Parts: sequence; C-alpha cells; structure tokens
Amino acid sequence: MLLTLAVAVGFIFLAILATALPGAWMRAKHGPQQPMETRELARDVVARIGVLHGLILGLVFGQVMGQVNDLYSGMREEAAAAEHIYYRAGAYGAPQVQQAARAYLEAVVAHDWPRQEREAQLSDEGWLAYRRLSAATLALQPTDRAHTKLADAMLDQALRIEHLRQLRGYEAGTHIPFGFWFAAIAGLVLIGVVLFVHEPSRKHMWIASAYSIYAGMVLFMIYDLAQPFHGLIVLPPDAFEQALGAIRSGI
Repeated sequence: MLLTLAVAVGFIFLAILATALPGAWMRAKHGPQQPMETRELARDVVARIGVLHGLILGLVFGQVMGQVNDLYSGMREEAAAAEHIYYRAGAYGAPQVQQAARAYLEAVVAHDWPRQEREAQLSDEGWLAYRRLSAATLALQPTDRAHTKLADAMLDQALRIEHLRQLRGYEAGTHIPFGFWFAAIAGLVLIGVVLFVHEPSRKHMWIASAYSIYAGMVLFMIYDLAQPFHGLIVLPPDAFEQALGAIRSGI
C-alpha cells in the first residue's frame, strides 16, 4: 500500500515537473514579459493542446475502466459456472464432479489470486484443478434423457470456465502501450512550454499546478487500473468466495 501511494505521489510530482520545467526554460530563454500578440497566440495553442490532451486521457481512462468492468463480469460468470456445475452434479448424482468443482473454486482463491498479485499470471494449481473438473465432467456416462441434459449442461459450463479463465489470465498480463505514455507526457510538456508567456507569479504557478496535479492523478489511475490484481485498486475474488460460501452452507 505504501509503495502504491508513493507511486501515486511520483506520478503527480512528475506531472508538475513536466509542466513547470519547460515553462521555466522558455522564460529564461525569452524573458518573463511577452507582447500581447504572443500571449493571445499562446492562449489559443494551450486551449487546443489542452483539449487534445484531455481527450486522450479521457479515452484511455474510459477504455481501462471498461476492461476492468468486463473482467469483473467475467469473474462473476466464471464463479457462477463452477457453482452451477456443483449443483447440477448433485442432481445428477456425481459426487466426484461436485468435489472437482469445489476444488476449482478453492484453487482460484488460494492460488490464482496470490500469483496474479505477485506475477500477473494464473497459477499452475488452478489449471490442474480445472483439468480435473473437465475430466470429471467428460467421464460422465448418462443413462437416460435427464442425465444426458445435465451432463451436457455441465460440460458447456466447464468449457465456459476455461474460456473465462484464459481471458482472466490475459487481462492480468496486459500493459498500457508506450505510445499513450509518450503522448500524455508530451502534452504536459507542450502545455508547460506555452504557459511561459504568463508572469511566473505564485497565483499563476498554483493555477498551472492544479492541472498538472489532476493530470498526474488521472495518469496514476490509468496505470493502477491497468493492473487489476495488484495496486491501490484491486479486484478481489469475492465472486468465488461467495460461490464457495453457498456450497459450504449446503443450500
């Protein structure tokens, strides 16, 4: 937690520097006082760069938030599929499948999440538990129409679990492209360059810093949300824990 907060402060500090240093360099090069024509041109350029910069930040932030929401929905669907297999196996009369479904949920909570937090990868134990679950469903030999429907439903859910599990593994290892970070930092630098036309008073510096602080916060949120299993904002395995709780309660 402390390391994550330090990273957040670092993002804000770098955003302030990216805006302040270019402005200071331009004032040292061209002087603190500029003619009205230069100030008006700078105002127009800053407005256009600010709009483009805000649009880039907003689009990427929205994309990352959408990916997190999709991942969370997939996790709930994955947990529900394992729970459905457990109860349908009970109706079928297949305790070995029930045991495999419960073991899979336990493996996700006990092994997948710690490894996702440490290495952004799915655990070997989780994959082995899934393969045992898949093998148990494939080994069913229904003898009537009702058992056939239950076996088919369990097999469909097992295949769905594999698909969702793979997506969860891919999301755990995704990163924000370098091009976005370049565009985001370049936008702050260009805004700082053009702001040199204003007198470097304390009031003006606070106004410029306000945008830098906000941009730094948004950049950190994008960075943190792109790592959904470790950081300040993490996705807990609550859907799997709820499924396990329902199974253990015997309801």
